[in-house]
Amino acid sequence: MDNISHGALSNGAIALAYFIIPLTLIPLLQTARREIWLNLLLAIAFVFSCGVGHVLNALHMYSPPWHWVTAAVSWMAVVVLLGSRSRLRYLGDTFHLLETTWEGSITGKILCERHGNDLTVLKINPAAVTITQNLLQVGDDLCEKMPSHRQQVYPYRVPLIDLYFQTLNSGESQRLEFYYDGEISGWYLTIVTALSPNLLYMTFSEISGFIHDPLTGLYNRRILEMDIDGWQACAYIDLDRFKLINDQRGHQLGDQLLVAVAAVLQSHIQPYDGIAIRVGGDEFVLLLSTLEADAIADLITAVLQDILAIDIQGAGISASIGIAQIPIDAFGNDTPINRLLQAAETALREAKRNRHSDHPQHRIRVWDMELAQRRLRQITLEAYLYQRSTEAEFWLAYQPICHMDTGEIIGAEALIRWDSAHLGSISPSEFIPVAEMTGLVHRVSDWVLSHALEQLAIWQQMAPEFSLSINISPFELEDDDFIERMSRRVSEVGIKRKLVGLEITERGIYRDLDRYLQSLQALREMSLRLKVDDFGTGQSGLAQLLQFRFDDVKVDRYFIPTHADDLEKMAICQAVSTLSRGMQFGLVAEGIEQDSQRDLMLGMNYQYGQGYWFARPMTAAHMTSILQQQGRLPQ
Repeated sequence: MDNISHGALSNGAIALAYFIIPLTLIPLLQTARREIWLNLLLAIAFVFSCGVGHVLNALHMYSPPWHWVTAAVSWMAVVVLLGSRSRLRYLGDTFHLLETTWEGSITGKILCERHGNDLTVLKINPAAVTITQNLLQVGDDLCEKMPSHRQQVYPYRVPLIDLYFQTLNSGESQRLEFYYDGEISGWYLTIVTALSPNLLYMTFSEISGFIHDPLTGLYNRRILEMDIDGWQACAYIDLDRFKLINDQRGHQLGDQLLVAVAAVLQSHIQPYDGIAIRVGGDEFVLLLSTLEADAIADLITAVLQDILAIDIQGAGISASIGIAQIPIDAFGNDTPINRLLQAAETALREAKRNRHSDHPQHRIRVWDMELAQRRLRQITLEAYLYQRSTEAEFWLAYQPICHMDTGEIIGAEALIRWDSAHLGSISPSEFIPVAEMTGLVHRVSDWVLSHALEQLAIWQQMAPEFSLSINISPFELEDDDFIERMSRRVSEVGIKRKLVGLEITERGIYRDLDRYLQSLQALREMSLRLKVDDFGTGQSGLAQLLQFRFDDVKVDRYFIPTHADDLEKMAICQAVSTLSRGMQFGLVAEGIEQDSQRDLMLGMNYQYGQGYWFARPMTAAHMTSILQQQGRLPQ
């Protein structure tokens, strides 16, 4: 009897184990890969069937049929295992590889388990131990060893441990970039994944080196890609004519200057809990948590004025600053930081465009309602320019170029006009910059080329020596397709190429001098006449002429004297006239509006002039009528 009791107990104990084992394995089916799922299921069934067999034995209910069930499940498992050997071997190798990469990874990896309001480290790789400076080991509680996890982490404004628990609660992975200031300080990129409601896997690396500019030590523009919020103001800084330093004095001096500028920005921004960022070669951004950006800008420009006191061929280096402060209602539904940046950059462009003097205060422009309205106007113009139907509203006016002595019209300049049915008459000075910013200038320029050259072909059939000048945007000279399009347009209309003048604004030539020189040479090889427009308003006009010989120079109206006592303008115009004889280029004086101006320029050997004293811009029909009266064209 005792033997029977002992046998029943032993069978019952074995059966209990056989039931418990499958219960512990069943949860694995939910996460098991397909390669082992069937094997695991059959193993569970086999163990369970063995448990049923032992229960029957314990109850003295010997059941041969159930042994056949156990046998069938067993052999099914054998067949499946034999067929899965290669895949199981592959999984084994994979697990070995994962373990190897875990140990050898250069990024930190930690597996944690939720433990109350903290996380306990279950597994940690050597890289994580190194990055955390040996603060964490297996079994440690995260916040107990690194209390700063319970403090707000920049830029999320919540404790880091809360972000981790958010991942556990949501079950969704998170990519976090934050500045941890505590037991270990620096910028970190962390990817956290919830393996279960209580298991958290994180991989992380210290990225301070990736978000800092190696030359100046400031943050680089990558920091702007982070989810940063809460800034109150922004200052966008650009060093004017900085490229001249690298081109004429070398990159070593340029780098030294950038480092000095960065030091000034960093020292002035720190007291205001702000950050300084180098966003481009000579462009910087200051982000501030205070609304005192204009006062800071005043201080910075005063200091930079001394640092930038480097004379480059008569053109000093200076700094322009655009400032914006919240709230910014423009720029659509963009993020607050991007709206702030765009507003500051828009103000910067205005500071560079409308400079009243070289005084530091005139190099600063603040985003205000006027700029906001102008921005809204630009968005409106952009929307209409994108519509192909707008081209039907363009037309060309022709400004005569006349002989200074006789007043005879010898050519003209084609000027685009836009009379919008919805917006009214829009000045080229307003819509051309918008077209340039949006890339639509190439389409507008092609329209001008097509219509101007067709009109010139008509006039040349009646007056073979009549010339026409066409304005070219600096952006066109950067376009790979422009030269080909220009050649094709000229060939299509069959005109004398030497009578086609291309006017390039001098202030834009230095954007990328090497590229422009290549494009200008290609245009010259096409036998087109090249002209410098608005000469004297750019950065180093004489240097431009020395590097590339233009056929004509149009002296800007600003330099045309109204009386002989204007000694400075008289000296400039006389010097250009003397230079023209030595370098053999033609001269055109712009903005002649008075008898005295015409007489003075004629006395300095200026042969051709342009301005209201001769004639205002006119339609093609009006130009044809005047030329007929001159006797240049047949009636």
